[in-house]
Amino acid sequence: MTRVVNKWKDFVDELLAFKWILFGVVIYIYGLSAKEHMYVASLQTKLLLNKWDLLHKFFGDIYLILYFILPVFLYRSISIMMSDFDYAVLIRLGSYRSWVYATLVRLIQSASISIIVWGAVSLVLSIGAPSFAGWSPFSRLNASLSETQILQKFINSPILALVLHLALFVFSVSCIHLVLAILYVKWKNKGIVVFVAVFIWVYGVVSFKLLSPHSLFNLCHYLILHSGVAQFSNIWGSFAMVIGWMILLIWIVNRLDLNVKGYNWKYTAFIVLVVLALWSGMRENVGQTVWDQFLFMFIGGSRQAFYFKSFLCYWVLYFGVIYLVQLHLQTELSEMGYYKLVRYQSISRWFWAWYHKIMLYIGLYLFALALLALFILSLKRFSFDFHVSIDRSVTLLDMFYHFFVNGYLQVSFYVLFVFLISWLSKETFYSFVGIAILSFFMFPGLTNRGIIPSGLNSMAYLLTNDSIYRISTVLFLWNVFAIVFLLYVFSKQDLDF
Repeated sequence: MTRVVNKWKDFVDELLAFKWILFGVVIYIYGLSAKEHMYVASLQTKLLLNKWDLLHKFFGDIYLILYFILPVFLYRSISIMMSDFDYAVLIRLGSYRSWVYATLVRLIQSASISIIVWGAVSLVLSIGAPSFAGWSPFSRLNASLSETQILQKFINSPILALVLHLALFVFSVSCIHLVLAILYVKWKNKGIVVFVAVFIWVYGVVSFKLLSPHSLFNLCHYLILHSGVAQFSNIWGSFAMVIGWMILLIWIVNRLDLNVKGYNWKYTAFIVLVVLALWSGMRENVGQTVWDQFLFMFIGGSRQAFYFKSFLCYWVLYFGVIYLVQLHLQTELSEMGYYKLVRYQSISRWFWAWYHKIMLYIGLYLFALALLALFILSLKRFSFDFHVSIDRSVTLLDMFYHFFVNGYLQVSFYVLFVFLISWLSKETFYSFVGIAILSFFMFPGLTNRGIIPSGLNSMAYLLTNDSIYRISTVLFLWNVFAIVFLLYVFSKQDLDF
């Protein structure tokens, strides 16, 4: 209890520090000018504004954020790193990774204080403005004179819009801090970190002044919600970009303490091919929503429809990951020895341990694949309306079920199929040949009854008369058959311990 009280006391003391008072004074001075500008715009349009117009102006003003707020946070980020990078602190925390996360927590605490001060000043400046709920008549004007006139087209609630804007800003600042912290851990050079921080600020200003408002490389789109909404024509595009970077940076942070001997470029090449396959799978002249394009990205082929480009995309997305599984399996089999059999006591137990791990990764892969596809689609300004416009009989539930459940069962069979061939032949080459032969059954005319377990998770089956639940049954039975056959093979080869 005492520890919590002390933390709150430290928080209040920090809040009342002179630097934050000065921070609030600067915002107040700038806010007076911004407030006058808003009232002039309201008089010119003869439409009434309210407190939400002013609050969004104070929190989302591009000039205020680029020329004052962003430099303050960059300075705060560097000062936290410089003050906390001490070997006594590193020994206490135990790793560079923990140190990076500790500095990030301190930055978020500073962000919380700044938002409180920012909000208090904004409320003071909004005194006298009408306080009715919802968007004002001024914000509903079909123009782009203010932040609210852009946001109200996509978000029904002004308070939700403000919360999302602040969340996006904090996420973006956190990403910038992680970049600076990673660089400092790697080079331990203050000059490099300061140079990168200054470069980020200069780039933000230059990208705002010189780049097209619709350029993906405009930093404002990822710091300020209404700017991102204007670029992507939805509220999720900016979040998808920032969260994607956040995941990548967290992955890098988690590897800071690892002694990585080399880099495996196969995974990078695979990721690049996956992105190209998803991008080429879009059909921008057909379909209006992201779900139409999501279907096209994974359309593959069926016994009634086949497109060679879609077949190649399917090959990359699904047989490509099986290739990586095959490489992992090859390593496992090459390391197979008596000590491993003693550890697991039987081949069957070793197989189940390996198979459970692989299938967990496959589930994560499908989830990441769906997120990557939606992220790419968010960049192309498709509508996020929750329906499939190209075929109203296809529901989103059907699409998700087919993608995740049938996709999981289909890839599971591919894994078992590759394992079986590799185990029996002891040659990885035959596994590739087997996958190639199996993929031929995706061609129309070779699987008229839909019982060959090849490409049955293709989205094309949603546009035919085939039942996705029948496909699930077929794939489930093939998986059971493959597992039973493998266990039979193991029982003939197992040793007694």
